[in-house]
Amino acid sequence: MFKEGMMKVELVERVYWLILLRWIAIFGLFVTTYVASSVFNVVTWVAPLYIIGVILGLSNTGFAFYLKALRAKTFTSVQMHAGIQIMFDLLFLTCLIYFAGGIENPFIFYFIFHAIIGGILLEKKYSYLQASFAVCLFALMLLLEYYAIIPHQPLKILPTFAFAEEPWQSELYTLGIFFAFASTIFISVYFVTSIMDRLRKSRDDVLFEIRSTIENMAEGVIFIDTDDKVTMCNKEIENAWKVKRENIINKSVKDGQIPFIGGVASKITEKFRKGIETSQHQEIRIERGFLYNTYSAVSDHNGKYWGTVLTSHDITERKRLEHQLLHSERLATMGEMSAKVAHEIRNPLSSISLNTELLCDEISNYNGGKNGEAENLIQSILNEVDSLTEMSDEYLRFARFPKLETRPAYINNVLIELTKFFSKEMSKRGITLKENYAPDLPQILLDTNQIKQAFLNILKNSFESMPDGGKLSISTRLKDESVEVNITDTGSGINRSDIQRVFEPFYSMKAKGTGLGLALTMKTVEGHGGDIICKSAITKGTTMIVSFPVESCGKEIVE
Repeated sequence: MFKEGMMKVELVERVYWLILLRWIAIFGLFVTTYVASSVFNVVTWVAPLYIIGVILGLSNTGFAFYLKALRAKTFTSVQMHAGIQIMFDLLFLTCLIYFAGGIENPFIFYFIFHAIIGGILLEKKYSYLQASFAVCLFALMLLLEYYAIIPHQPLKILPTFAFAEEPWQSELYTLGIFFAFASTIFISVYFVTSIMDRLRKSRDDVLFEIRSTIENMAEGVIFIDTDDKVTMCNKEIENAWKVKRENIINKSVKDGQIPFIGGVASKITEKFRKGIETSQHQEIRIERGFLYNTYSAVSDHNGKYWGTVLTSHDITERKRLEHQLLHSERLATMGEMSAKVAHEIRNPLSSISLNTELLCDEISNYNGGKNGEAENLIQSILNEVDSLTEMSDEYLRFARFPKLETRPAYINNVLIELTKFFSKEMSKRGITLKENYAPDLPQILLDTNQIKQAFLNILKNSFESMPDGGKLSISTRLKDESVEVNITDTGSGINRSDIQRVFEPFYSMKAKGTGLGLALTMKTVEGHGGDIICKSAITKGTTMIVSFPVESCGKEIVE
């Protein structure tokens, strides 16, 4: 379709050139007829020549008016129209030659020009048909003259042959002219069509290379012709737009049937056609993400508009990365602010805690007795101060993540030490612990203090998800050259939409949570070269899978 569209545009341009050439020929006809009859007096009957000139002008006017409608036709229709024009020209030329001396007229070889034009405009078989038509017309004219069926119109420029015989009455001269004429016509068509075949083959090779390149481009490409019809699109358009190319090829952008461009494209191409702009950009929100369309006008060196190339990029991933970068910048800003706030309130909190304890001692010794209500209030204040202190410490740890100090350690030992520390709290909460540690696990480089804190955050979340008790399972194993830790609880679980965000800083599902516990855990695990995955379902519990590569664990130290 793309190749046919380009051939059609090229053929329409040549038909336009043929119409202009015909106007020049009509003007030359009137001038030549006037000079030949009035100045040199070699043509005696000029009325038919002028009449033919007028008819030719009227028909050429019709051809010119039809040219605009011709742009919307198919390539086959345009070629047929071009062939009809050439046939009309041959017919009119035959009439002109006849009324201006017939075989005596030296302009009979103007038929060759039409044979050449036919070879340029038409395919090879149609070019030979036009040449045969021209030869038949010429032969018919010679026969009509020779047998005097139509009176001969003499041209007073040639001497009479021997025996007072006119040229048009000489069999030898007539046959000689005919064979010279026919052979010249067919030889001309042969050379022209051979040259045109090579040119078309070269063009087809170039178009094939262009089409192959476009078809394999990572961006979607559409070509819109001068009639605002889509004549070509590549497979990336089908993938990105989720459409079949047969549903958009040969469709006009004006009818709004083509997705994602609609009536916008027709307004843009109209501006290109008028030369107002040469490129435009358009960002489109679609169900699956974002598209970025670029419209570029295609013009020749003379500035003539040939169509529009639309390139479509799927920028969904770029938008996601931009959003992620913006989110990271916001988190960094929030981290810096949080660190400053936490640093500024630590000293006042320490002072408040110390003075509150002193106040508690004073009240206890007041009048030598105890004041239970006052001590309860003071203890409540101390608890809140401790909570604020812990929160500020957590903010500072996240903002100023300490340098990892790694040494060989067994992950089983770290976990066993943690579970012993929490054994009383688990018993108090009604949580039963099931441990399954794989034996003979290799040592890995760990910052044990940081890793303990990381698993502590996971265990705290598990405890809080089981306020009425439950089961907690901890297991380890060696999987694919990695040490893997699985911590599973039977708690309330996490929504699917929240699972993707549980490791985001400052995101918390708790009323008083900082949203930094699991973020710190992830930062610590990744600092050791490991990975952490959360799997959960509402009412079914949560599983945290933490893995450390045996070879590279702890070698990349993150500050």
